[in-house]
Amino acid sequence: MPMRSLFFKIFFYFMLIILLVSTAAVVLTYLRHQQFPLLAHRDFARTAIVKYGGDAIRSFERGGYEELEAFVRKLRDKSGIVMVLFDDQARPLNGRMMMRHHLQQMALRALQSGEVVFPLRGNRNGLAATVRSDAGQVYVVTLVLPERAQPQQAFRTLTHGIFGAQLLILLAVSAAVCYLLARSLSSPISRLRQATRRFAAGDLSTRIAGQVKGSSELIGLAEDFDDMAGKIEALVLAQKRLLRDISHELRSPLTRLGIALELARNPADEAVREKMLGRIGLETERMNEMIGQLLRLTRLETGGSDVERLEFDLFRLLRDVVQDADFEARSRDCRVTLQAPEPLFFRGSRELLKQALENVIRNAVRYTADATRVEVSLQCARGQLEITIADRGPGVPEDALGKLFDPFYRVADARDRESGGTGIGLAIAEHAVKWHDGRIKALNRPDGGLIVEIVLPLQH
Repeated sequence: MPMRSLFFKIFFYFMLIILLVSTAAVVLTYLRHQQFPLLAHRDFARTAIVKYGGDAIRSFERGGYEELEAFVRKLRDKSGIVMVLFDDQARPLNGRMMMRHHLQQMALRALQSGEVVFPLRGNRNGLAATVRSDAGQVYVVTLVLPERAQPQQAFRTLTHGIFGAQLLILLAVSAAVCYLLARSLSSPISRLRQATRRFAAGDLSTRIAGQVKGSSELIGLAEDFDDMAGKIEALVLAQKRLLRDISHELRSPLTRLGIALELARNPADEAVREKMLGRIGLETERMNEMIGQLLRLTRLETGGSDVERLEFDLFRLLRDVVQDADFEARSRDCRVTLQAPEPLFFRGSRELLKQALENVIRNAVRYTADATRVEVSLQCARGQLEITIADRGPGVPEDALGKLFDPFYRVADARDRESGGTGIGLAIAEHAVKWHDGRIKALNRPDGGLIVEIVLPLQH
């Protein structure tokens, strides 16, 4: 009903504007004609006076007063124009006494000015001017035009006859145009409202851009709705997937905690008890690490708007991460090397980039083969920074490369759990890189191993 009410409001306002403009045009035209009669323009008035006055003067000079009265009477009956003829002394030659006295003042003014004159007050439907006869005699011709119709008569003229029918046709066409305009404006809004209701009811796949026709503003509004709906759908699906993955990931350590707790309660074997308490501590530490990484991932997924951008030396940051990873890798006779220019300043979040680089490099150390090397390089090219981390591990199946950065995704579930990973590190790295308007991808090395490429724009 609100959309229908909007349609009627738009239709009503359009029709009201048309009626007001039409009424104003009629009223202004009527008032203008009342103030300035049709023959009141001087050139046209002079032409009318010369025409009618010349005929009247010739009638008077040919047949005297009687023929003049006959001409004036015929003119009045035919056109409604009243004429009084004056001589060059402003003495009336025809007409009633009241009419003579009323027009005599105009005749005197016309003799004095030699121009077409009009009444100074009252109804402005009179005019007077001098006319010279063929014999050279000067006369003053005064005309009284028919009075304009009163408003009631004007309204009757407008609403009856041919003009009234034309007015009705014009109003019908205007109503049809207003209907189409109101419908074209309200229909997209009605569809957008219906889509909003479906979306609010839980249909997150609702889209409307292809259904809206009209102005670019309405199409833009529909596209903005689709963009908003797509982002909300992605967030809701990501939340559902994350909750599902979290419940799945927490179930295993909780199960192991429960088993270890039952075994630790058996006081018969002190060695078993100590071993189970160690297992409980290890599982607790893993759960704590997982929860911390989940909190960081959630913070990044929501935009990380409270993270401050500062300028720092990216080479030193990468060197520190590589040194820590190299120290850990030596237990497996592995090395982590770095090739990068120094110093290299970058504007962004030092903490986020440190987390991203640590997760990727430690992941490479975890899966590289024993007694091999993880190679880290940093270079500037084409206005951007390129960081490459390459290991000598087994690589990843091609169909799994695009899923490596999904939360909790594991290529080999049992092996990854034994390595101690939570499946969130690479997802945190991807969000941290995207927060810096960069991109990250993984690809297999031709001679074995995995390469992770991080590209960051230098405008930071």
